[in-house]
Formats: sequence, structure tokens, C-alpha cells
Amino acid sequence: MKFLAFYFCCLPLWVCAQKFDNTWLLGNLNDTILSNNRGIQVLTFQEGHLEMAQNTQLYRFNFAETNTSLSDSSGNILSYSNGVHIGDAGWKIMDGGDSLTNAYEWPGEIYTQWVVMLPFPDNPTLQMVLYEQEGFSPEISFHATKLYYALIDMAQNQGLGAMVERDQLLIEDTLAVGKISSVKHANGRDWWVFVNEKNSNHYYRLLLSPQGIEVVGNQAIGATVWDGVGQSVFSPNGAYFAVYGTVSVNVGAYLDLYDFDRCSGLFSNHRQFHFPERNWGGLAFSPNSRHLYLNRYTKAFQYDLQAQDVFQSQTLVAEYDGFQNPFNTTFYNMQLAPDGKIYSSTPEGSTNSLHVIHFPDEPGMACHYQQHGIQLLTRNSWSLPTFPHFRLGPLDGSSCDTLGLDNRPVAFWRSEKDTLEPLLVHFHDLSYYEPDTWLWDFGDGFSSTERHPEHIFPGPGVYEVCLTASNSDASHTLCRMITFTITKTVHANLGIPVSVGPNPFRDYLLVAFSAPLESPVFHLYDQTGRLVRRQTLIDGNAKIETYDLPNGVYFWEIKSVFDHATGRVLKQ
Repeated sequence: MKFLAFYFCCLPLWVCAQKFDNTWLLGNLNDTILSNNRGIQVLTFQEGHLEMAQNTQLYRFNFAETNTSLSDSSGNILSYSNGVHIGDAGWKIMDGGDSLTNAYEWPGEIYTQWVVMLPFPDNPTLQMVLYEQEGFSPEISFHATKLYYALIDMAQNQGLGAMVERDQLLIEDTLAVGKISSVKHANGRDWWVFVNEKNSNHYYRLLLSPQGIEVVGNQAIGATVWDGVGQSVFSPNGAYFAVYGTVSVNVGAYLDLYDFDRCSGLFSNHRQFHFPERNWGGLAFSPNSRHLYLNRYTKAFQYDLQAQDVFQSQTLVAEYDGFQNPFNTTFYNMQLAPDGKIYSSTPEGSTNSLHVIHFPDEPGMACHYQQHGIQLLTRNSWSLPTFPHFRLGPLDGSSCDTLGLDNRPVAFWRSEKDTLEPLLVHFHDLSYYEPDTWLWDFGDGFSSTERHPEHIFPGPGVYEVCLTASNSDASHTLCRMITFTITKTVHANLGIPVSVGPNPFRDYLLVAFSAPLESPVFHLYDQTGRLVRRQTLIDGNAKIETYDLPNGVYFWEIKSVFDHATGRVLKQ
């Protein structure tokens, strides 16, 4: 009990010692054809929003399908892998981490989730690495023949780490390629890990605990899961597991969905949906675990997991718009980020774009799936990191809730200043470990108990904004400073001042921009994504009649041949 008392008293230190997904690495250093776009780009989320930087020091690393990493809560990179090597925080190959598998040096191993990195339970200096060995036979094509583990000790090499064990055999069988999946045990400390036998309904179940990792079972559940290019992912609450695989032109693709018990580590209620067309794609769950998103090359869908028939709830939320940057920016792998948004890579060649779902908890088109919404610093070939959900605590009240751990909330948030109203700020709660009440102090005498409030500040100045996230176990507060200096807004995509207002509006919207665009068109969508207005913009100004539109939130978009801009307005 002395250990538990120390744990509770030092929660902020414990949180800082945990491993997270706050740093993403994309790109390559060996692409001589794209020499003016060489380098690794580092995406960080330590303040709750995306920041990008370029790194040209990362020797011999090319990130493609296999891409994962571990960082601390401040976004400092600790270790990472492209399926070929393990790297360290000094941007070098880690001691003992060279030639991890029999994968190709470029473009890196071609299978998603070929390597998984997990923090070792109850030992802040150790990391567990799980990886497969590739095989081939004419009868069953590509497959994995073995599952290995390796152990990293971050206390070695002045904190840069070293691989102290490697190539430790766990499973030898005909396994699906990649899609190694993991989720927190219901005790809030250990990890479940799963690999699928190739073209089978059998899942190997492994448990990582303070005693190490072991195979604890092999479950046969439901129909055959056909091995193919795609992703597998657990929902953030650990209650669902989904697999998408594109098999072949003749077979098509499959989406498999299961319920999951974090206590027993067993799947149930297998549902399978067949797509006759062979389309590459990927999967992600919304932060609230209500919606499942599926990319299928040129189309993206949302599924409602609370619907009576999940597959009948399929809703189209995006269709490829033909944009090239410089290659086609179609849809591929997906990953839920620490900022509460879902990001998506592109599968064709190297592009400078990522797609982003801004509001994945919202139903239908209100999720705002923005195509090529993120302009990268360097070109990226297909790659997107894949992570388990690190911010999952114990399943309170379950038979496996035996360690005396509590879901003690950690407050975390991001904010976005409105593009039209300079003093209006949209706040987004990103707190974890199951808070159920929120208290915002805006530093100007006003407060809110909404989870995701909007607030208009009284004028220019510096305000200390604090969020306190609470549940029956504890409370935690995070404060940040927000500064207002009133200047004209310049949209990052257009590079010119653009105005759509008034906001709120009533009978009309005025659209204006100060520099010429080639064939600009204004679109206005309602909350369901239905197009309610479309108008060509001439001479940089237009008046859009809106008297007949019902009150509510609307999304606007300006598209030209080379540029685009988006925003949100309110009618009341």
C-alpha cells in the first residue's frame, strides 16, 4: 500500500513518466528524385494542437507502411521504428536496433502494424517491441512466419536507450502480415496483444505484464478473417475491435467488427461486411468510441456503433475531389491523434498532404472530413504512424479491477481562435482517464461547465484560461495563457486576407478577399453536409442571400484552381 500511496500523491510525475503518441515521424531521407523535399518531418501535439518541424539528421530512416514510436507527455521522442530499424532520441539507430527484421531498406516494410512498441508495465525504463518475420510460399503468398519480441532499456547510453534483448520467439505459425494490435487490460496496467492466423478465425492472445510477455490463449471466433492490405484498431474505450483488409481483385475487401472484453481478453459478436471492389484503405474510431471511420481509396464512410445494424448505418462523409499534390491525394491509413482529430495519409506516390477529420465525434457530414487539409513540410510516401490508445485506465468495477488503481483525470485541452471573430475562441476538451465534469475559468471573470465551450473575450490582452477535469476519484487542472492582438486574419491556405461574415449572420453573407484567385467558387454546407449555397465569386466580392436558411451552424468553403479555404459561421 505504500507504493499505491506514493502513486496517488505523485500523479503529475507519473503522467510525465508514461509513454505516449505525442510525436509522429513522416517522410524519408533517401529519396533522391524528390531531393528538394527530402527530410523527416516531426509532428508534435504537446500543446493539444498540431505543430510541424523538419529534421534532416535522421540517418538511414525511411517511413512507409510500418511506422510507430514512443514519446513522453511533453512530446520528446524516445524511440521509433520503420520496421527495419529502431531509432533513438539522438536521431541515430539505437544500439542493437539495426536490421530488426528481414524487411527492405526502402521504402521500409510494406505492411501496416508490422512492429508495435509498448511501455513495459511498472518499469518506466523498459519498452517492449513486437515484430514479425516475413515468409512466402506459392500456396499462401506473403505471410508472417514468426512473432518475436525485443526489449529496450532506456537507462542505457545516457538515456538514449539500447536493445538489450532481441529475436525472442513468441509464436511460430502462418500468421497474417502486420496488423499486430494491442489494448490496455482492464486492470489499467497490463497490455493485451493480438495477432491473427492468416486467413483464419483464430486470434493468438498475449499478455504483457510486469512478469514479461506470454501467449495465454488462441480464440476461434466467427467467420474467417481474410488477410489483406489494411488496418486493425481498438476503440479508445477498448470495447470494440475492427479489421479492414483488401484481399485481391477477385475477392474484394472485408470489414470485420467485434465486441471486446478487456478483462478476459476475448472477442464476441463478430460481424463481417464484404466489399466486392478491391480498394486500399484504413480505419479509425472517434474519441468517444461512437463512430468507426473507414477509408476506401476514393470514398470515406462513417458507421454508428450504437445503431441496431452497424453496417446499415454506413454514411458517406467524403469522396475524392481529384486534388493532386503532386500525385493523387486519395484516402489511405488513418490514426486518431492526441488533439482529438483523425488524420489520414494518401497511398499514391509521395504527396505533401494529409486529410483530417476535425470533429470525429459528430454524426455524418458534421464530422467535417477535410481533404488535403494539412500541408506537410516534405513529401510523404503513404506513411502514417499507428499507435494503441495509451490514455485508457482501469475498467472500474470489473472483476479485473484488482490493483487499486483509479481513473484519476488528467486535464488537457486545445483552443482555436475563430477566423472571423478575433475575440471568439473555440475550446476543445482532450482530458483523459474518464472525467465526467468540466469547469473552465476564462480568466476574465466568466466560466463554463460545458465540455467544449465557445467564449468571446472582452478585448485585447493576456488571459489565463484553466480547465479543471473531475470525476469521483480526483480533479486535475491545466492552465494556459491566451493572448489577443487584433490583426487582420490571413488564411494559411490562400495566403491572402479573406472575410466571410457577419458572424452570426441572418439574411445574407458577405464574401470578400483582396487578391485575385483563379475561378473561385463559394460553397455553404449545413450541419449534415448538404450543400445549401453555391456561387461563383467575381471581383473578390459577393453577397450570398441566406434569408430562407434555418438557424444553426454552417460550414463554408472557397475553392479555386490552386487554393482553398474553409470556415464556420452561425445563423441566429
